[in-house]
Amino acid sequence: MGTLRSIHSKFPHGASLFLLKGNKQSVFRITVAQERRKGIRMMSANTAGQVIHCKAAVAWEAGKPLKIEEVEVAPPQVMEVRLKILFTSLCHTDVYFWEAKGQTPLFPRIFGHEAGGIVESVGEGVTDLKPGDHVLPVFTGECKECRHCKSEESNMCDLLRINTDRGVMLSDGKTRFSINGQPIYHFVGTSTFSEYTVVHVGCVAKINPAAPLDKVCILSCGISTGLGATLNVAKPKKGSTVAIFGLGAVGLAAAEGARIAGASRIIGVDLNTNRFNEAKKFGVTEFVNPKDHDKPVQEVIAQMTGGGVDRSIECTGSINAMISAFECVHDGWGVAVLVGVPSKDDAFKTHPINVLNERTLKGTFFGNYKPRSDLPSVVEKYMNKELQLEKFITHQVPFSEINKAFDYMLKEFEEKRNRNRGNMDRVAMWHGFLERQPTNPEDGLGQTPLFPRIFGHEAGESVGEGGTDVKPGDHVLPVFIGECKECRQCKSGDSNIEYTVVHVGCVAKINPAAPLDKVCILSCGISTGLGATLNVSKPKKGSTVTIYGLGAVGLAAAEGARMAGTSRIMISMQRVLMKVTNRFGVTEFVNPKDHEKPVQEVISEMTDGGVTGVDRSVECTGSINAMISAFECVHDGWGVAVLVGVPNKDDAFKTHPMNILNERTLKGTFFGNCKPRSDLPSVVEKHMNKEIELEKFITHEVAFTDINKAFEYMLKGESLRCIIRMDA
Repeated sequence: MGTLRSIHSKFPHGASLFLLKGNKQSVFRITVAQERRKGIRMMSANTAGQVIHCKAAVAWEAGKPLKIEEVEVAPPQVMEVRLKILFTSLCHTDVYFWEAKGQTPLFPRIFGHEAGGIVESVGEGVTDLKPGDHVLPVFTGECKECRHCKSEESNMCDLLRINTDRGVMLSDGKTRFSINGQPIYHFVGTSTFSEYTVVHVGCVAKINPAAPLDKVCILSCGISTGLGATLNVAKPKKGSTVAIFGLGAVGLAAAEGARIAGASRIIGVDLNTNRFNEAKKFGVTEFVNPKDHDKPVQEVIAQMTGGGVDRSIECTGSINAMISAFECVHDGWGVAVLVGVPSKDDAFKTHPINVLNERTLKGTFFGNYKPRSDLPSVVEKYMNKELQLEKFITHQVPFSEINKAFDYMLKEFEEKRNRNRGNMDRVAMWHGFLERQPTNPEDGLGQTPLFPRIFGHEAGESVGEGGTDVKPGDHVLPVFIGECKECRQCKSGDSNIEYTVVHVGCVAKINPAAPLDKVCILSCGISTGLGATLNVSKPKKGSTVTIYGLGAVGLAAAEGARMAGTSRIMISMQRVLMKVTNRFGVTEFVNPKDHEKPVQEVISEMTDGGVTGVDRSVECTGSINAMISAFECVHDGWGVAVLVGVPNKDDAFKTHPMNILNERTLKGTFFGNCKPRSDLPSVVEKHMNKEIELEKFITHEVAFTDINKAFEYMLKGESLRCIIRMDA
């Protein structure tokens, strides 16, 4: 939730504050004798059910110094626990809401959400925790009952998702803090700047009691966020290249994740050159300061890495850094993960070709960790010396200077703002490859016309001499994209993009028993739509899918959804052939012209109680508005949107980055991620085995001499696929 931390509280037997050098992360370390800890456990029997009087740092007004006060902490109610906080920290998010800039102020309030402590007592219904358990309170929760908690793909609990505006407990709408009867508001359900606090049981992770709380307390927020962004979301392979944007605590945790994963090159990107030496401790091998270059930093990184990095993680909250992080990953298999929280007025913008070239854009919330289920295992990584938390802790200040910790952070923010002014605004929104992308090749629009020319790219025939994989008489499908089987793209399990194509690489040898007048349509559109669903979006059985566009590609995507066993297939398009549509498993149809609100809102209202979205969407129109709608209509937490249609060269994909950060995924595909020579033969076999009914895609048939009729059918929207008989 931030890139800068300091820690504070007040306890007997000594206290000290550790401050991270370089990125200003700090941890409040308290020396507590073991006998004292036993005393805390024994005390719970005397304090359970009673109001506890203790010290807390209270924010009375926005931007004013915190004041150490004696507060009353009420007993926990239904599904709540009361914790003795031993270690806590100050995060950027605490400071942001303390300043109350850009949001509704709520005071008096007790901030704090990174901490470690011990359970003092539990409320009614709590069975997973007992007094004496060592725990980490977390700003987000895991109820274990909602659809998100039961999903393997999401950690965004419906009940306990972060709510910065709520200052009371869920069970009764009241606070547990007060001073002389005056309520003191909570913050994100944790309020750890108090010796005792009350937290919903779903926001408390029970951990190994042997784990030192003065170290593992920093796992409650920033460190887990960065670590999980790499290990759980980006998932770099051993030997891969990773770029980290922002080298604060979250960014360094992301770098630590890349180091643990075995990345060969970890490139740190930051406007503060002084951070590089510190970053080396976290596995960063190279450093790039955008201020040192006249070209966009994504171009610099692409040149350094031969086309782009395999993975990137953005940890700054800068919209320009987000765009650069996405555009610096390699086409074909590159994955960019957004972590930083943007400004409310920001818009993520890129040319859709950057997506269609098989890059993936993901967002993450708390590193995709489920607090109760996953944090204990992260603690064990530290206990097993896989994760080195000590290197995040370097300095200390006394608790009496708690407000100085805020000063350190605010000073760092001001320095950061000064560094940022005018430095990142030259980052290109998109670049490269655009001039080479056709819109509709037949009409010559959107690209340089080249005539006279012979069109056509879906066909079936035998071949002449040449090559080693095929021989005269073999039945083949010529394909507009090739597979040389030698380049990095072809050898990758994630890409089918080929740049060095020889003619034999564009020929897929198929079963000679396959009817060429049917399987010829697999050379382009049908395989593209089918693969977009089966290979890229990968819907699960019983899931919901929306297809944008009802051409042959869109209906092929619907056919893929039907084959995958989806429960609902919704189509969004203005023009539709209903008689045709019904043959492809489509269950519902949405015409955007019939609604006053955006179609993504209509689709969200149609699904899962009217508040969420579909599990998967596939866009097959080339319309930029459809692309944006397809992305924004998928469910947060696990929704995947796949772009297929080729856009206009001047289009820009634009959405608020929070739509990404809410754990939606945006993917692009080229030819449905099918490798022509390796994969098309198996697609042909699906037809031979009656898994795919190609006949229903063929609406017309004409002789070669009447080829212009085929163009007329398509231009009128009457044809899906028209077979042209060369021998007629």
